[in-house]
Amino acid sequence: MLKFDDYAPVALRTPRLTLEPLQSAHAAETFEPLSNRDHYAFIPQDPPASLQVLRERYERLETRRSPNGHELWLNWAARLHSGTVAGVVQATCYRDGRVAIAYELFAPFQGKGVATEALRAMLLHLRDAAHMTTATALVDTRNAKSIALLERLGFARTRFIKEAAFFKGATSDEYGYELDLARLS
Repeated sequence: MLKFDDYAPVALRTPRLTLEPLQSAHAAETFEPLSNRDHYAFIPQDPPASLQVLRERYERLETRRSPNGHELWLNWAARLHSGTVAGVVQATCYRDGRVAIAYELFAPFQGKGVATEALRAMLLHLRDAAHMTTATALVDTRNAKSIALLERLGFARTRFIKEAAFFKGATSDEYGYELDLARLS
């Protein structure tokens, strides 16, 4: 089982990417792509109000722990070997071996396998180094790209949440997904 107090984030490498533990310095590179309103079609948040607001959010995430200590927050900036940050992958780890994942892949890199590569690397690390056993994700039912990504990684749809959220003037339904990390290759 993961020892929350002893976990130290590490960089993860794949054939095309380096996943760098997220730091406040990444805000300068992610602010512009995160300012694209289209990025938020299926998520209730709005673009960051300013670079400083994003930097402060990343500073909170840099602690790697929730304020009450019950969650381990692991976030990585997915950097292509060419040098460009293509997105961010996120994991909230719980002491019982479950991990809730999220991801934000910037528009120019979608549809190129980057998110699949980044998430697979993160999930394998969470299984092998952090001893997580089950990954979960929630996705807006209208987000076909995200649904396809999760299913490509082997996640199974486990539930339907009607009217999970109301944002941008519309009600959003969500699917819950789950993956037994022992089955991930």
